Amino acid sequence: MNVLAGETSSRTPRQRDQLSAAAPSREIPRASRWLALILFAIALGLAAVALIGPLVTELIDYRVTETLRNQTIGLDAVSLFCVAPLALLAAFLVLRGHVARPVITLGIGAYTAYMFLQYILGPDYAHLQGNNERLFPLTVLLFAAGWSVALMAWNAVDVGQLPRSRRRERLIGRFVLPALALAAFSRYVPQLMDWMSSSPEDKNYLAGPSFSWAIAMLDLGVFLPASVATCLGLVRGAHWAPKALFTVVGWFGLVGPAVAAMAITMYVNEDPIASGGNVIFMSLLGLAFVTFAVVVYWPLIRGRFGSPVARGGVGL
Repeated sequence: MNVLAGETSSRTPRQRDQLSAAAPSREIPRASRWLALILFAIALGLAAVALIGPLVTELIDYRVTETLRNQTIGLDAVSLFCVAPLALLAAFLVLRGHVARPVITLGIGAYTAYMFLQYILGPDYAHLQGNNERLFPLTVLLFAAGWSVALMAWNAVDVGQLPRSRRRERLIGRFVLPALALAAFSRYVPQLMDWMSSSPEDKNYLAGPSFSWAIAMLDLGVFLPASVATCLGLVRGAHWAPKALFTVVGWFGLVGPAVAAMAITMYVNEDPIASGGNVIFMSLLGLAFVTFAVVVYWPLIRGRFGSPVARGGVGL
């Protein structure tokens, strides 16, 4: 008789139940399977929108001006070559049970919901030709998938397993994040003064007022307050602050390059309102956001998990 088999058979049913409960389970939780499935769907959806849009096949013709058409090309390029692969990576990490999986998902969900609300509200259906209304079933699914995975990821993040440092959190909350948020949102001060006037002159606004208002509502009504709340939470050491930080930073880290790609596409396609100065500014701003995201995410990338919250020193 096998020795191990003999030992197992000699144990009482209660002992065998205790051993079974203590043994690590390789089964993937149902919530994780759903999260991975939605992430996979987001990746496919982002790729599909990019492939059937003006970037590749032009099967979908957005009811927008040439300026906004150039911007959608740049946005679709970032979605196809950056965000979709990142969503697939996040789905893989979810299935592997990696602790970083919900953290990465936060930014992906925020980006997806943010972008596809604009795709529906932005076009001029009354005056411009096109057929992008045919894309509505896919865009509404992507919008719903975006906020759904963000909510699921928020709930799944275990703050106790995240590497943290109070000194660094205070530094980010008091100086770094406010500076980047100021660079991103302060442009609305002169813009809104022009947009709300009786005769707006901003060429970007005139190229697509609906897009401009939709983006302004999302930026100033959602992500500016989220950035402020994150800064306050980090400074005060709130338990939820790391979740908010990864959400906002993930959003900045994906939207920043997308906006830079829009400006670059406009310049390359010789859009009449494009300028080299705007390309340089948006590219530097996008690079700053990506760099900030890499710095914040780096402890997770290196696998430094479960570090206690310190009053100073190293850590996140």
